[in-house]
Amino acid sequence: MDFPPEHYFQTATQRMRQAHHLYCEGSSFALAIYVGGVAVECLLRAFKGRRDPTFDEKHNLLRLFAASGILRVDRDKLKARSWTDSQIDGHLQTLQVAADQIFRLWANNYRFASEERLRVHLKRITGYQKIKGDYLKEQARQFLNSAQRFMDKG
Repeated sequence: MDFPPEHYFQTATQRMRQAHHLYCEGSSFALAIYVGGVAVECLLRAFKGRRDPTFDEKHNLLRLFAASGILRVDRDKLKARSWTDSQIDGHLQTLQVAADQIFRLWANNYRFASEERLRVHLKRITGYQKIKGDYLKEQARQFLNSAQRFMDKG
């Protein structure tokens, strides 16, 4: 089934709402992270589809970030909208920090991970620091915040 860029964008916003719902429900943090990542993937596919409708990137977010061009900003276009250099730099930094966090914490195969398996995995890849409460919940909160910032700024 083929999806136009507009459909990917609409789906991205739906998936982000669903990810927040899963998080707020309180028992599906692994699934919330996965669905939040799918939301970002949909947004990247929407941007990529506007430039080139072929998809070779599969679920590889690094390749999708590059192919979408979302991190390449046309400074002249933004300046024509009265953005200052400082605003443009802040926008780019926000996008880059969110993209780095998303890339670091998301993988397509998380859809197969149990809560405990993902908790252990995230402790390993994030340089586990002891926190009060559930580590997976905190990582899900941070991930969804980054994904939402990316969605808002992208």
